Amino acid sequence: MLLYNRIAPLNKDKHRDLRLKSADGEANFAAETHYVPLAATEFFQACRDYPVIFAGGADGGPVALLGLRESENLFIADNGAWAANTYVPAFVRRYPFVLAKGDERDSFTVCFDESYPAFNTDDGEALFDENGEYTPFLNRIIDFLQRYRAEMLQTATFVERLNELELLIERDLEVTTPAGARFALRGFRVVDEDRLRKLADGKVGELLREGYMGWIYAHLASLNNLGRLPARLPRSADLDDTRPDGEGADTETEPDVAD
Repeated sequence: MLLYNRIAPLNKDKHRDLRLKSADGEANFAAETHYVPLAATEFFQACRDYPVIFAGGADGGPVALLGLRESENLFIADNGAWAANTYVPAFVRRYPFVLAKGDERDSFTVCFDESYPAFNTDDGEALFDENGEYTPFLNRIIDFLQRYRAEMLQTATFVERLNELELLIERDLEVTTPAGARFALRGFRVVDEDRLRKLADGKVGELLREGYMGWIYAHLASLNNLGRLPARLPRSADLDDTRPDGEGADTETEPDVAD
């Protein structure tokens, strides 16, 4: 699963003494992730900083594009923190916790990434109290996870609606740096503006009432951020990707999204 290396269910007996040390904004766990899933409710904030595009395939949901090459996140600063003054997607903020489907219908189990080094038994916020009950800290996390899940279900309905109206089309996205390096992003989808303009008035009204039209325009506006990503590339990487004759070397990226 994207970001997570060793997911385990949280158990009050086995993990009663477990604590989570404050990471002070450290985000190196996402340093090799060039995209993350987005909830549609995040579009208005995310569109200021990232290209918001859709993964390929009918089930492909929206993602924030974080880099131009696989395993490269251009929004991780040198100190390991997320880039200052940029929106941090909820998918990143929920780490190292996640909800997994339980054995019973509509039940969920709180899980965590055992490999995350901030977990320990000596320092940080306790997850369980002396009676084995959730601490207020863990309850706040669970509340966030539940809200995130609800928003992702809402997002899935939004994507279904876009597919139903055949508004999403596959498009290859290309970016060229000032030094001439070319980056090709294959297999992503975007809303086709021509199809959107040709929708019947009744369908447009439905999208407005459903709250989807604002999300669509936030997505379209975010595509301008694609041309801003090269400015975040390390200067050495830009030069390495440029051929001596001035023709840029192509770097291709294809989506493989897990939520």
